[in-house]
Amino acid sequence: MISLPDITIVNQIYESANSSLYRGIINKNQQPVIVKLLKEDYPTPAELYRDRQEYEITRRLNLEETIKAYELLKLEAAQPRGND
Repeated sequence: MISLPDITIVNQIYESANSSLYRGIINKNQQPVIVKLLKEDYPTPAELYRDRQEYEITRRLNLEETIKAYELLKLEAAQPRGND
């Protein structure tokens, strides 16, 4: 499992060749979130562009059935947790 600042990861819900989706909880307010992480530590400019476009399109959708995109963050490579 991965470790992110301020978010507790609950479980992985999807994995593709390029990214992984996780269900998590924001620690400060217990808000549930979905986190998408790119798998590559150093994605290509094309991968970054595609991901930013996906975020912008999702953020602009105003449909009740759609998960809201609130923030796009650049993180240093997420570090896998050791087996505690």
